[in-house]
Amino acid sequence: MANIREVARKAGVSIKTVSRVINNSPEVAAETRERVRQVIDVLGYRPNLLARGLANGRTNTVGVVIHHSSHEVFSYPVFGDALNGIAHVLSEHDFDLLLNLAWAKHPYVDAFRQQRVDGLILMSVPLGDANLAGLAESGAPFVSTCQILDGGAQTNWVEPDFYGGTTQALEYLITLGHRRIALIAGPPDLASARTRERAYLDALARHNISLFPELIKRGPLFEGTGRRLAEALARCDPLPTAVVCSDDLVALEVLEQLHRLGLDVPGRLSVIGCDDASFARHAMPALTTLRQNSYLKGYLAANRLIQLIDAGANPPAPIQTLLPMELVLRDSTGPAPA
Repeated sequence: MANIREVARKAGVSIKTVSRVINNSPEVAAETRERVRQVIDVLGYRPNLLARGLANGRTNTVGVVIHHSSHEVFSYPVFGDALNGIAHVLSEHDFDLLLNLAWAKHPYVDAFRQQRVDGLILMSVPLGDANLAGLAESGAPFVSTCQILDGGAQTNWVEPDFYGGTTQALEYLITLGHRRIALIAGPPDLASARTRERAYLDALARHNISLFPELIKRGPLFEGTGRRLAEALARCDPLPTAVVCSDDLVALEVLEQLHRLGLDVPGRLSVIGCDDASFARHAMPALTTLRQNSYLKGYLAANRLIQLIDAGANPPAPIQTLLPMELVLRDSTGPAPA
């Protein structure tokens, strides 16, 4: 296998110049950089990433913290899509990915303090999480795929526009004649759940629709929540005519429970999910949902984190990115029943 000396000799440059090209240093002229890279490709040279990391004080590893169990992470496609986007960026920059699902036992900032990672990407972390104080004190570069502080302006985050998406769903239902609309918002410690509730209240007020507090339901994401809350909504008198759900898995459970109760969808109740997970189109009936681009969310979060790591002690001002959501119409919604 070729070594760095052979690359330098064939490219007609010094070993130091080859090292600078490998480490993406801006000090190398574009023409020289391209020539060195071509030689690297021809010779099949692969730099020793461990030695490179020791030389520049890095681990060349990014930690991804997901605030859910391994079962939830690996069974819900949206996480895989986001991780795919993250992995794409990291591979382009010769970084490894460390997936951290042990947040309940160990503060996730320990991975940075113990020099196992150069920075962190946080996913589905609740507002005011106990680990955030230690994370801020450590100075670790991090980006979240959700808002983790009220207001959110102090941190870097990339998040779907849940306000705009929920508004789209509600406006669509209202045009279909629905006035008694339920909301399954999600857990109250997630910024996304609070945002959904705000969009819901604003839409009702905008259309002079009466608010019935019993139609707002809160609960944890994923398994069990949809069945339990669908049964609670079915006990309301009168019944709601539509329900907007926090995620597609909850919406799928709502569909199943309504079927068990003999309530036709969409004839008696319309159901809208969120995320457009891969199984949404295969539900019975096919699920109307709000599509988020999870791949792009992960891609942008990883790109931002690499920028923060490269900036070192002089990080740029925090940036917040809202990604648009798209209402995808399928068979689980229809006109309000007469």
